[in-house]
Amino acid sequence: MSNYDVMIIGAGLAGLSTAAHLIEQKKGIQVLIYEARKISSGASGVPGGMVNPVTGQKANIVWNAEKGMSLLEKRLKTLEAHSSKNLFKETGIIRPAVDDQLAERLSYLFKKRNLPKEWMEWLNEINLAEKVPGLKHSAGGLFIYKGKVVQTPEYLKAYAEYLESNGVTFQFGGPSRLKYHDAQWSLQCGRKVIKANQIVVAAGSKSRENRFWIDLPIRSVKGQLALYESDTPLDNLPAVSAYGYIAPLGKHTLAVGSTYESIFDDENPDEHASKQLDDRLKDLLPSIYPSCRKVGLWSGIRATTPDRLPIAGKHPEYDTMYIYTGLGSKGLLLSEVVAEQLVQYLLYNERLPNEISLYRFAKYRRLRQIALEDMNNKSSSYRS
Repeated sequence: MSNYDVMIIGAGLAGLSTAAHLIEQKKGIQVLIYEARKISSGASGVPGGMVNPVTGQKANIVWNAEKGMSLLEKRLKTLEAHSSKNLFKETGIIRPAVDDQLAERLSYLFKKRNLPKEWMEWLNEINLAEKVPGLKHSAGGLFIYKGKVVQTPEYLKAYAEYLESNGVTFQFGGPSRLKYHDAQWSLQCGRKVIKANQIVVAAGSKSRENRFWIDLPIRSVKGQLALYESDTPLDNLPAVSAYGYIAPLGKHTLAVGSTYESIFDDENPDEHASKQLDDRLKDLLPSIYPSCRKVGLWSGIRATTPDRLPIAGKHPEYDTMYIYTGLGSKGLLLSEVVAEQLVQYLLYNERLPNEISLYRFAKYRRLRQIALEDMNNKSSSYRS
């Protein structure tokens, strides 16, 4: 039987970043990460992850984008020492305006400059054609210099190696059973029992399957991605964010993603999505498409929330249980920010921002109030 200060369930972006901030903010803390499958097996392991601070159909600035980018860049620098492979490419991202209405919004976004001036540039039709030859005709576009493409499987593996080298324990393997008894959490995995004083559930879309979090306001969304090899060198091609994304992974490799399926029968890739992604590449980059051949399909299940922001917080009834999920498609950009703030909350009781707090949802505000009232009643009964 093993005992730890904190046990984290899930070895995706949320779980690994939480472990990193725990050991970096409190020396000597004993942390275990439990993963049912293997590193990069879930949605976090998408073959090509695009880091984009300007997302959605309306090109909104992502919450806490500046800090998220800063922490990610710092993490990438740290992890480079733990990988023999390139973890990312500074491709930049082009956000083309497919019509005049979007062109007006993107131009306004650039002028408003909620992000640093050096992060982005507005390109008119002529400049855009020079920047991305062969891109489908558009009314201009926003070029985001800070945009990156991360090789997420390699990134996650390097992250795990970094954590192991700094004393974090990993436990892998199949079904498990979680219990709370005598102010301690215990996880039984086969014949092995792991105990911890505190627990963080960071299992992505599977978090809701944990019986303590069945009321989580998250839903599962299937995303599929296609991988291509190109006879044409892609050295100077930036990532493209439109109807999903197109991300160059190497000199001759390309990822096209991602579908957004809230209704699905299984978690495996399917031919319908394959054709959809093929059409996307053909439509957006018609000059490159003929030289590309599809070499793989990938699918993963993301956890999303009603407002598309992550969830972090403490269970309304168990003071030593925490949740961290709902990163959706913003995992690379936001995982470090949320982990840093969750760990400060866990260790030092610093308040979480309302934007990511569990209690921003009415259901959990009500549950917290019930829990507080119950605690007060028990306290009054004890005093009498």
